[in-house]
Amino acid sequence: MSELSETKMKKNVTKESIIGLGESSFRKNYYSELQEKLADLERINTRNRALIAAIPDFLLVSKSDGTISLFNGENKRHNAILDSILQDEVIMNDLHEQIKLAGDTKSLISHEFSYHIYDFTYYFESRISVSEFQEALIIIRDITDRMLMEMKLREMAERDSVTKLYNRHLFMERLNHYDGSRVKQFSIILIDIDGLKFFNDTLGHSFGDSIIMTVANILNSLFSNIGFVSRVGGDEFGIIIMNKSQDEIERLIEQLGTMLEEYNEQADLFKISVSSGYSYNKNGEIKTNAMYQEADNHMYQNKLLKESSNRNSLVKTLMKALEVKDYLTEGHADRLEELSLKMAKQLKLPQNQVDRIKLLAKFHDIGKVGIPEKILQKPDKLSDEEWIVMKTHSNIGKRIAEASPELKDISGLILYHHERFDGKGYPLGLNKHDIPIECRILSIVDTFDAMTNDRPYRKALLIEDAIKEIKSCAGTQFDQDLVDTFLKVLQDHLQETHSEMRGE
Repeated sequence: MSELSETKMKKNVTKESIIGLGESSFRKNYYSELQEKLADLERINTRNRALIAAIPDFLLVSKSDGTISLFNGENKRHNAILDSILQDEVIMNDLHEQIKLAGDTKSLISHEFSYHIYDFTYYFESRISVSEFQEALIIIRDITDRMLMEMKLREMAERDSVTKLYNRHLFMERLNHYDGSRVKQFSIILIDIDGLKFFNDTLGHSFGDSIIMTVANILNSLFSNIGFVSRVGGDEFGIIIMNKSQDEIERLIEQLGTMLEEYNEQADLFKISVSSGYSYNKNGEIKTNAMYQEADNHMYQNKLLKESSNRNSLVKTLMKALEVKDYLTEGHADRLEELSLKMAKQLKLPQNQVDRIKLLAKFHDIGKVGIPEKILQKPDKLSDEEWIVMKTHSNIGKRIAEASPELKDISGLILYHHERFDGKGYPLGLNKHDIPIECRILSIVDTFDAMTNDRPYRKALLIEDAIKEIKSCAGTQFDQDLVDTFLKVLQDHLQETHSEMRGE
């Protein structure tokens, strides 16, 4: 073989060998590894798709031309809300500015925004990062629950739970902020609800809260646009006002009185009264502690001037409320007073007991102002739960009487007026002569009057039947001796009434 032919053959063999062996070697050595890599990539893609589907956030991508679309092409979560956000020009312009900022700074940008839809405000947080390919990856997270919780916690820290006005803590913070500063025409007004403790102690705190809410609403409507309104105590409100002259402050307080009068004209039962005081600093350094004390002193003086008249009117108001709420027929108290006084005269009781009987006849059921009308006016027999509520009127009446100088002396009698001679009454289960005689007298007279007049649950009994019932309860519900006295007094009373009707 020639040298040339041998060289040519070597070249052909070498080329074919290289090509053939290379492909064979590649298939032999790398094919399985390639398949494993492809499988790994598929698992990673599947895992990423599942992860993206599991994420509750909106995932978006902004390309270099500024178009924004869903990261994975499809997102079934909150589509209606997301579509609305993507179509909102203001939000999208703001988002593009944040994308530009992220690209310029090469950093992660966080941004919060809100969106109102379906009569509800949603809150969102966007996080933006720009990739090496100049694509902005955007996560939009719904943070509504967190924001609502933060607002609720902030409200709890700053607002009064009943009135939703600012609380005392924030009011004092505001005063401290202005202390030592030089703000012209700076005023502090203090408002106190008259008689709130009386209503809380007698009718309960829920009723007291309704009064607080009424006053708070009036103060809010009058002062919130020009001042800082707070509830600074149980029955007290504080207001900080700037840039109002002293004459304007006094006119505002007069306007408050007018608004309360207008409210009271429309109120069916209870009238609301407040006391007020203010402190005014025209110019110069503000001493908020001294101003607060001055306003408080003025308010206290204002309260003292009308305290006694307010207490008198409160008792009259409660009696009017009882007349409206209760089923008592007209003249009930007068009939009780007449028969009770005749019994007292027959028994020759001293004048102080006679006076107490007169008051007791009129005010013994005053505690019923605190009993729901649905119980007072129920035409059927009361349930066990309703009866428990009804029996509380004795305690309520006692608390009302204790709060009134005119009735304080009979507060115990009001408490005991449903005790029975056999000890089966309420609220204490007193028996026999442990029960004051005024209560034992009223018990008989009140029962007789109740039986001989119509009630929601029954018609009036004949006088003869009522007398039989009274006799049958002598020694158990009633004092036997006082029943005898009552029957004698009643007989004389009926004869007198009969004679008057005949014109004799």
